[in-house]
Amino acid sequence: MTGKPPIIIGISGITNSGKTSLTNKLRAHLPGCLTICQDSYFLEPPDPRLTPIPELDHYNFDELNALDMDAMIADVQTWKDAQTSDLSGPTPSDLYNNVLILDGFRMYALRTRHYTPPDKPGYFEKIVWPESINHQREIQDQDDIEHLDGTANQEELCQKVLCDIQRLCRLSS
Repeated sequence: MTGKPPIIIGISGITNSGKTSLTNKLRAHLPGCLTICQDSYFLEPPDPRLTPIPELDHYNFDELNALDMDAMIADVQTWKDAQTSDLSGPTPSDLYNNVLILDGFRMYALRTRHYTPPDKPGYFEKIVWPESINHQREIQDQDDIEHLDGTANQEELCQKVLCDIQRLCRLSS
């Protein structure tokens, strides 16, 4: 057992918005933390759970149905369970072993997408933007979510989030 309560941090944003870069920078400053990338859980076409978009000859990969969320939730639960079963004490190399950073998609502000492979023409306007607006409406009143401006300086964003995580860790010890 780590002796510290688990802390789960979510980094969310549109594809290619910098969330994985931010996650990697945070991981470099938080020895022992674990990261889980939601992209690892995308379903493969032609999985019947995917929503086809016939006019684009493509699938909607910007909705939760495009992900194996049961597998992701199981992986998070496995990590949480390990937090209570690990009897060794923390070492300097795993100081933040009670921190899990989840890196997932959703966007809160319109940004230019430069995505490889490129989106199908019309995909952003027809799928990505409407899905993000719907998601924003669902979470806008939650007080446990801090919204960051993805157009701000990336180093400053990293330092802000890092300070917030370190503060949470101090409060939980």
